[in-house]
Amino acid sequence: MALNRVCSEEFSFPLLASRVSGIGSPPLWKPSPERGWARPVIGRDGDNDLSKSFSYVERRRSLWTDKAEEKMDMLWEDLNEELPPRRSQSLRNELSGDGGEKKSSLLIDESSAVAVGCGMKLTKQKKKKKSPNVLVLMRVLKKLLGPPSSYILRKSQPLRRNITRVHCKNLTTMGDSFIRPHLRQLAAYQPILPFEVLSAQLGRKPEDIVKLDANENPYGPPPEASPILSLLHSHTKVFEALGNMKFPYVYPDPQSRRLRDALAQDSGLEPEYILVGCGADELIDLIMRCVLDPGEKIVDCPPTFSMYVFDAAVNGAGVIKVPRNPDFSLNVDRIAEVVELEKPKCIFLTSPNNPDGSIISEKDLLKILDMPILVVLDEAYIEFSGVESRMQWVKKYENLIVLRTFSKRAGLAGLRVGYGAFPLSIIEYMWRAKQPYNVSVAGEVAALAALSNGKNLEDVRDALVRERERLFRLLKEVPFLNPYPSYSNFILCEVTSGMDAKKLKEDLAKMGVMVRHYNSQELKGYVRVSAGKPEHTDALMDCLKQFY
Repeated sequence: MALNRVCSEEFSFPLLASRVSGIGSPPLWKPSPERGWARPVIGRDGDNDLSKSFSYVERRRSLWTDKAEEKMDMLWEDLNEELPPRRSQSLRNELSGDGGEKKSSLLIDESSAVAVGCGMKLTKQKKKKKSPNVLVLMRVLKKLLGPPSSYILRKSQPLRRNITRVHCKNLTTMGDSFIRPHLRQLAAYQPILPFEVLSAQLGRKPEDIVKLDANENPYGPPPEASPILSLLHSHTKVFEALGNMKFPYVYPDPQSRRLRDALAQDSGLEPEYILVGCGADELIDLIMRCVLDPGEKIVDCPPTFSMYVFDAAVNGAGVIKVPRNPDFSLNVDRIAEVVELEKPKCIFLTSPNNPDGSIISEKDLLKILDMPILVVLDEAYIEFSGVESRMQWVKKYENLIVLRTFSKRAGLAGLRVGYGAFPLSIIEYMWRAKQPYNVSVAGEVAALAALSNGKNLEDVRDALVRERERLFRLLKEVPFLNPYPSYSNFILCEVTSGMDAKKLKEDLAKMGVMVRHYNSQELKGYVRVSAGKPEHTDALMDCLKQFY
């Protein structure tokens, strides 16, 4: 069977077409008013079996890459469900041939991307009933491929073995054919579930759930009064600012001027070096869109924040993984080898690192900055480390970007406000590529209100650091947990003594306490616990004591 590449104005894709049977008359073609084309038709008037003819069309070479056999298995499974065993086997024989006779056109080309039966429709029969086999096959094909309204053969001729041209019109058969091929294989990011969903799943009220799985700041800004009066004042001010927003019906300032000026005062870095985003996540994606061509590579140092690998996949970039040392420190020598041999474009580093809470030493960071690679330093948790931010370094190092967020520091995770410090030679292009109104009026107002209460932000930070240290001491007393020292607002624990980490997470969830478990090879035997309020720690420890 001939496989040919077809080029038209709209698309380019190969066609596989043949008759099911090597016997009998060729199929009929329903005339088309346009250009003398015709639509393929199954069967003939007067025939009520499937053994005459129909076509197979390969939609696009990348449509079902490496999965055609799986799709054919799905077809057989569906036919088996639709038909009694004998009829199903009979139909399979008709399609596949039996007794060694070559009468099948279920062909799979080398790229394994065959779609079956696109563009087919049954011949109108006035008196005789349609074959049950035909009806079942069409129903199954429609489920696999969508409605048969997309393909028109270029010539109004009977279907022959060497048909090579197909024209695509009214492409409605499969919407995912419009999607970039690499995205069809992309696994969705698995985010943390919100309170409302957890509440429904666990059958508990949101206020009865202890949420220690997402490193959120539990102090702010909550709807209820905080027991810490200084925090109460800060968060009340945020709510007042949100309630008194001016011009919420007007698009926000695309340059976030007021917020960038406030961040300049807070960081000591001039506003022209600062770019604000809808969370630091938006800036991670923006950097990749501006820096990476499809196929170029980033360096990832697992275990670390999984958004780097996810965004790289979305942007069609490759990932070179340089695993961390057993103590979660960076393998700087291996990073240097990879940079020299693989020529990656950028490296993403988190300090403190998520999920273990370790920090990057100044010595290691300087070594990496000396390499020919763009360094993106994610400081989402820097406030809890006692280490000064490296935002000022972007004025000296042209290959350094530093990212920050209001999610942890100010308890504004739900309002999505992040920011970054960029060298002037890079930030110019970030401004060109970013969405114009990426930070909402509400997000900017809340961030400004939080920054205007610097003393309260410090109180929140100190409260969480104290609770982190208390949590670490208590977790060390649990016989099946090995906690790691942390410079952040969470603690990573190795689950030992034969206990299963995933089951521990699930059992705690049933008790209303949420901790994080990672379904990755590096962290399969670990759980991560966020530092919360003292009462959250007490609830966690009460639950853990039930296991020993």
